[in-house]
Amino acid sequence: MTHETFTALAQDWINGQIDDAGFETLQGGIRENDAFRKEFVRLTHLDSALRDIGAVENVEAEVIPFSQTAEASRSRTRVWAIAATVMLIAACLWIVFGRMASEAELSFVSRDSEAAEPIAVITGEAGAVWKKNPHVRLEEGAAIGPSTLILQEGLAQIDFFGGASISLSAPATFELVSSESAVLHRGRLKADVPPAARGFEIRTGDVVLEDLGTSFGVAVSEDQSADLIVFDGEVKATGRDGKPMLLTDGQAAQLRNGETIRKTEPVEGEFPTISKVFADAGDREGSLYSSWKEASLELRRDPRLIAYYDFENLTLESRRLRNRASAGGGSDLDGGIVGARVTDGRWAGKTALDFRREGDRVRFQIPGEFDALTIFAWVRIDALDRRLNSLFLTDYYDENEFHWQISRLGALHFATSPMGVEDLPKNNRRFYSDFFWNPKLSGRWFLLATTVKTAAGDGYTGEVIHYINGRAVGFSGGTNMSKPIPRLRIGKADLGNWSDPIWPEVAMRTLNGGIDEFGLFREALSAEEIQTLYDQGKP
Repeated sequence: MTHETFTALAQDWINGQIDDAGFETLQGGIRENDAFRKEFVRLTHLDSALRDIGAVENVEAEVIPFSQTAEASRSRTRVWAIAATVMLIAACLWIVFGRMASEAELSFVSRDSEAAEPIAVITGEAGAVWKKNPHVRLEEGAAIGPSTLILQEGLAQIDFFGGASISLSAPATFELVSSESAVLHRGRLKADVPPAARGFEIRTGDVVLEDLGTSFGVAVSEDQSADLIVFDGEVKATGRDGKPMLLTDGQAAQLRNGETIRKTEPVEGEFPTISKVFADAGDREGSLYSSWKEASLELRRDPRLIAYYDFENLTLESRRLRNRASAGGGSDLDGGIVGARVTDGRWAGKTALDFRREGDRVRFQIPGEFDALTIFAWVRIDALDRRLNSLFLTDYYDENEFHWQISRLGALHFATSPMGVEDLPKNNRRFYSDFFWNPKLSGRWFLLATTVKTAAGDGYTGEVIHYINGRAVGFSGGTNMSKPIPRLRIGKADLGNWSDPIWPEVAMRTLNGGIDEFGLFREALSAEEIQTLYDQGKP
């Protein structure tokens, strides 16, 4: 793909005009090309900066008045043109001097793994327990750069970008060096290397094993001696003396003190396989699903719940999302499914709803006013196509109603206005979380939660906290964040979209992704309770 094509696709994405095929091409370019990735960051930050002119980005888009004369519109256009020119110069200077910092802040979830260019991805886990590494995100689906991984329990599947696949069995210490090489310091692995990845190397001690298009197993003990067996194909083992030894189908060797010694007896013990990793992962997935079901049954009995939706047992004919909360409004708080299609949830067998088309949503009517609130949802984000992407939005934006959504740059966003749309620059309270999402995380499930304490509650001063995967995070920006929030109300609202917008030009807020659990509490849950929600529900 040429630079011109990539830039055009990026502009289409920024303008909300990209189609599915174009998005796939854009995403591939971002993932595979460092120059494209940096250009994408530059363009999105430039676009965001231009939208900030005149503090327009610091208030809800609804700040634009409904009725304006043609002359006022033309005047505003001239002001925007002048301001855009000035801002463009400033933005260019900002890009030159602030680019490195802005890229580092793009996503706090993946910041550590972005420290080095990714060379492999964890594609499967079965009961995997990793020793924590502050510089690597260790979980299924994580892209990782050169690093040393310590697998304490279970099995893991690691696919290198060069094409080789490694099945690893604990306890193991495995060092990723490049997309074509690694070091096994301890443990067992099975390497599957297709012809396209021929030349992939694994070092054990002072012996380098070069694969010539094959599959082989290596077991390294605590004393650094190792056993090698070739299952099929050919492996070249080069020791400290520099003399290579070729081993083919069924042949084995012992690697000790930098020497390769042929052996006739079979290598003891089993080697992990790809099928074993995924078969055991399926068993673990079923266990996690069962555990979540038990926790969900307990959760629905919590008297603090306003409403709770587990998204279970949906079918293609389902047009109602059942409220499972034992207390409160019961079936009166059921949601109406409009357009959204049933899809797979966090686990095989669990259902979810997919939001993608312009009309997709779930409609709610939730009465009452609240002194405090917790909103949470398990969300799969496929792309952030809009400037603001809906999670849960009340119709219009009346007094004390709120909007919960995700910004295009990947920040969780909560906003409420005690005066509704009246003088939004003065009254709108907006809270943007740290950036947590970028295109590399497309398709992953996140637990998103926000707690709010209003000034109306006993002892409350007004407080908003965002949580990503059970972890409280900071703020990347906002407006009037220190002003109190008098009270909260919902009324008619949408999950995954926005009905009755107050500014038609930004009516499109459709979420591009899935949701498979959603709930509202009439209390601000503690950090420990949010962490429990995550631990009980993480796939």
